[in-house]
This record gives sequence, structure tokens and C-alpha cells, in this order.
Amino acid sequence: MHAMERINRKTWSDPFAIRDYQNGGGYLNEGEAAALQAAFAVTAGRRVLDIGVGGGRTSALLRDCSETYLGIDYTPEMIRLARRKHPDLRFELMDARDLSSLPAAGFDVVLFSYNGIDSVNAEGRLAVMASVARVLAPGGVFVFSTFHRGWDGFSRRIGYRRLVWTRDPVRLVLRAGAYATRSATGLWRKFRNARLEERDAEHAIMLHGAHDFGILVYATTPAQAEAQLHAAGFEAPTALLDLDGRPLAATAGPELEYFYVVVRKPEAR
Repeated sequence: MHAMERINRKTWSDPFAIRDYQNGGGYLNEGEAAALQAAFAVTAGRRVLDIGVGGGRTSALLRDCSETYLGIDYTPEMIRLARRKHPDLRFELMDARDLSSLPAAGFDVVLFSYNGIDSVNAEGRLAVMASVARVLAPGGVFVFSTFHRGWDGFSRRIGYRRLVWTRDPVRLVLRAGAYATRSATGLWRKFRNARLEERDAEHAIMLHGAHDFGILVYATTPAQAEAQLHAAGFEAPTALLDLDGRPLAATAGPELEYFYVVVRKPEAR
């Protein structure tokens, strides 16, 4: 197992991460909404595969626009959480690199949200693309987001966890202790895991500030993403979008953290 995957799996099994996913759901950002709108506009089918579903953030939204829905994740804790939050939907423990248990051409839209495709190394990424191409019906659409190699924010901690004031002294002490512990954990992880970064290839493996520097991610460029998708059998991307849902600029600047890709599998000939 690649070191980045071992680290990522440990983070997503952490009770703090599970709590974060428990509290989130039912929303899309503007880029994600635009990407899905573009996907459903170019395919007639509505059989949806939701990869890297986490706690089911996108599940209820996709249920409302799909004929059939399946959510998968390779983390058992996340699958249990998704099932608990959405007992009316189907979720399965599955790795996106191996979708052999699913039927070929069985889905019309495949979504891999929140840069989930970046949680594995270069070899695993190509395996994901090949697996998705197999399960997509001809003319089906793959939607995913991916970190941009040129982003200048990889070394910054993502500060979504804050110390929340309460008049209860016991709760305040517990919250302060948890906050201090997670902050110290983040500093240690940043020191320890930065040595695992890789910057020599066209892509990069980078430590990300999310989850207190708890994840290593694959970061790429639009050109490399297009080349990899072409090798996996996809057409040229239908759309490359920024976080606001606008067409991606030819020369994306260092402020672009990640971008959305909408790409079709060719129609049968």
C-alpha cells in the first residue's frame, strides 16, 4: 500500500473526521452544480454511481435526479455513516480502482466528488479511470474534481475547526483540550508527512491542510488530466470548470485549488 493511501485511510477512519462528515451534507458548490448540470444535459440516462460518497453529502441531491442510485466508498466507517443518514439508498463498500463487481455499461453518470480521485497514487488514478470507463454506458459521463498542481495553498492549514465558546466550564475545558490536541496533531503531521511529497513529475503528491494536514493528495494539470482520460478511452472533456462553474482559464493561476472535469465515453459504433 502506498504511503499516501495508508495515511489517508487512517485519517478518514478518525472519529474527528467522521464527526465532520456527519454534520455535512445536502449541498453542492457552484462548480460542482454546473458540472453535474453539464453531465445530465448530454446523457439521456439517469443511472448514477456516486464514488467516494463519504457521509452521503451528495446522496439526497442525486437521488432526486436519478432513476437508480448507488453510493460507494472504500472506508467502512463512511459507508456505515452514509447508510445511517440515508437508509432509503443503497451504499456498498467498494474501491474505485476495482469496480469488477458492477456490470459493464451499467451507469449513465459517474460522480467522484471532493477530489476523491486524488486520494490514490498515479497508478491507482489510472486504474480508477479505466474502471469508470468500463461501467459507463456508451455516451455516459464521468464528473470529478481534481487538485491543481499550481495552487499555492498546499502548505496552509484549513481552519474549519474552531474553538466554540460555551458558558459551561466543563464543556469549555473539553473543547479547548480537543482543539489544542488537534492543532498539535496538525503541526506534527505537517512536519512528519511533508517528506513524502513528490514534485518531480508532471503531477505532484502534496500534503494538504485539510483534516489537520491528515491527507496527501495527487495534484495535476488540465493537460495531464485530458491525456490520462484519453488513454482510458474517453473523449475530449465536455467541460473544464473552476470552482465558480466558469470555463477554466487557459492559464489558471495559483489561486485555483482544484477544477472540475466533465468527460464522455464515446457512443457505440
